[in-house]
Order: sequence, then structure tokens, then C-alpha cells
Amino acid sequence: MLENILRQGFTDAHRRFGLIFLDLIWKAVWLIGTLVGLLLVFVWFFAQLQSVAWQDTGVSTTNVWIAITLVRDFWAAHQAAVFTAVTAVLLLSAFGWLWLEAFFHSRMVEGRDTKLFFLSGAARTAVLASTAAVLSFVYLAGAPVIAVVILVAVAFSLTVFETVIRTDSVELLGTDLIRVTGLIGLLIAFEMMIGASFFVILVAGLSTAARLADVIVMFTAAAVLAVILNLVHSYLLLVRFSAIRRMRGIFTTLR
Repeated sequence: MLENILRQGFTDAHRRFGLIFLDLIWKAVWLIGTLVGLLLVFVWFFAQLQSVAWQDTGVSTTNVWIAITLVRDFWAAHQAAVFTAVTAVLLLSAFGWLWLEAFFHSRMVEGRDTKLFFLSGAARTAVLASTAAVLSFVYLAGAPVIAVVILVAVAFSLTVFETVIRTDSVELLGTDLIRVTGLIGLLIAFEMMIGASFFVILVAGLSTAARLADVIVMFTAAAVLAVILNLVHSYLLLVRFSAIRRMRGIFTTLR
């Protein structure tokens, strides 16, 4: 049964392949918007710094010392404003990510509402962030393996809950829990294997890079691999949604 459901999930995903590229486009728009926001904060800070008047002494070492002192004093006076601006940009970026993700991922599941996707995504992020904050104390206390294992388990459980909620298949947790977790775990494990393989390739390439040109090539390759990984993630996410919907349809028919 699981094999047939996966095959049908891949078939359904192939029929809606355009959604995968839309998923990549909104992520690129989000990244560019975040970088532009941070750049504007930097430009504002730099413009404020340029407005500070100081006298050229004609001695380079003295000028450097004066410049360092001015930057230090300026930072001490404006660091709260800079931190506030950066925090505001990052919070707006996080909200934008959740909303864009909800808007486009809700198109992957027919008949589902963007609001549901937004709320489930926000809840997942809040729970995962809170868990990571608590487990950081466990990590620092000398039990890093336990902290990582618990965090991975919580993240996987949240992924399962989020998937069945977004596909309106919560009843499968009570009727077919093993197959649901097995299907989702299989797809996530496959994605992680691909990601780990790319990571090993990049680490091996960077470790053998001896010239600046080699480093530039490796960073370019990293950017290309990041795009490929995003496409793989979007593809397998679409397969996951389609397969769980198929499983729900089978359960509804049998019931």
C-alpha cells in the first residue's frame, strides 16, 4: 500500500511541476527583500556616520586613531537604534517568510486556506524555537547528543502534525499512524541524504581549494547546489502533500 501511495504521490507531483519553480521564485524574492532591508539599515548607519565632522590633522596615524575613536563613540551612541532597526527588519522578514510560504504552499493542496497554512507554520516555528531555546541549556550542560536527538525528534513530530493538518488528514494519525510517519520519514530521509551528499562535496572542494579562483568557483557551486536543494525540497514537499491526500482518500473510501 505504501509503495502505491508513493507512486501516486510522485505522479500527482509531476502533473503540477510548475508549483516547484514558483516555490523557488518566492524564496528568491524573500531573500532579496531581506538583504535590501539590511542594506538600507547599513546605508542609514553609514550616512549618519558621514555627517559627523572631524578635522584632518595631516598625519595618517593620527587620522586613523581619530576615525577609530569617532566610530567607537558613534556606535556607542547609536547601537540601540541600529539593533532596533535590524531586529525590525528580521521580524518583518520572518513574517514575510511565513506568509509567502503559507500563500504558495496552500496552492499545493487543493481546497486549503492560506490562513490555516500561516497559523500552522507560525505554531511550528514558535514550538521549535522554544524547544531549541530550552535544549540549549541541556547542550551547554554537557549533553549535546541528547539535546540534538530530542530536537530532531521534536522537529520530525512537528513536521508530521503540520503535514496532516495542512492536508486535512488528522484522522490518519489514529487509523494509520505507522504508514503516515513512515511515508513522511522516508521522504525526509531521502532529502537529507541528498543534502548531506552535497555538503560533503562542498567541504571536499573547499578543503582542496588553494587559489582565490578555486574558492570563487566553490562558492558559485555552493549557490547552484543551494538552488538545486531548494528545488528538491519543493518537489518532495509536493510529493508529501499529494501522497498524504491519496492516503486520506483511500481511508475515506474504506471507511
